[in-house]
Amino acid sequence: MSYINSEMTKSALLKMKGFHDGVVGLYKDYDMNLLDNLGRRNIVMSQTQEKFFAQELAKKYKGVFEDGRTGQPDIIIGELDKELECKLTSRHKSGAISLQSDFETLVRKGSLDYLYVIADQDFDSFAVFLFEGLTTDDFRPLSTGARGKVAMYKHKAMKKCKPLLGSFENINKRNLKKLNHKLTNKDLAPYERKNVEKSIKYWSQTPSKFSVHLEKVD
Repeated sequence: MSYINSEMTKSALLKMKGFHDGVVGLYKDYDMNLLDNLGRRNIVMSQTQEKFFAQELAKKYKGVFEDGRTGQPDIIIGELDKELECKLTSRHKSGAISLQSDFETLVRKGSLDYLYVIADQDFDSFAVFLFEGLTTDDFRPLSTGARGKVAMYKHKAMKKCKPLLGSFENINKRNLKKLNHKLTNKDLAPYERKNVEKSIKYWSQTPSKFSVHLEKVD
C-alpha cells in the first residue's frame, strides 16, 4: 500500500483545479491565455502540486513540509523519513509524455520518490503516478544542452510505478497478444504469417513502451 492513496490524490487535484481556474480567469482579464503554452502553465501550477499534496499528507503523517526551492526537497515527510519530488507535465503535441528528473538531485540523493502529475490541456483529466526508489539507472544519461534534466527510461522505471489516478498500459504486451491471436488463424497466408512473426520478434525484443490513460476529476 502506498503512503499516498487515490482519495488524497483527488482531494489535492480538486484544489489544484480551483487554483487553475482562478489563474486562467486572471490571465483572461489581462487579455492573455494561460493555455497557449502548457509548459508555462505547468510551471505556474507546479507550486500548487507541492502545496496541496503536502496538505493531504499532513492529515495522515507528522512532520510534513513543502519547500520546492532549488536544491531542497519538494515535500518532506518526517514521520516516514521520506523526501518526495513533485513533477507536473502534459502531453507533447506528438502525444508523447516525457517524465523527467533533475540529474544533480538524483546523483546527490542516490534514490528518490517521485510524484508525477500528468494533466490535459484544460486541467480536467489527470494521471498521477507514484514512483518509489528511482535512481540514475532509471533515467537516460545527461546530455549537452539538457539544462540538467534527464528523461526517464520508462521500460525500467514503470516497474516501480504505483498509479494513484488514471492508468498505463504496456503497448508491447497489448500488441503481442493481438499478434499471437492472429497466428491461431489457420487460413493465414504464408506471407501474412511471416509478417506477423516478424512483428512478434520486434515487440518481444524492443524495450517496453507505454500508453497513459487520463481520468477526469470533478
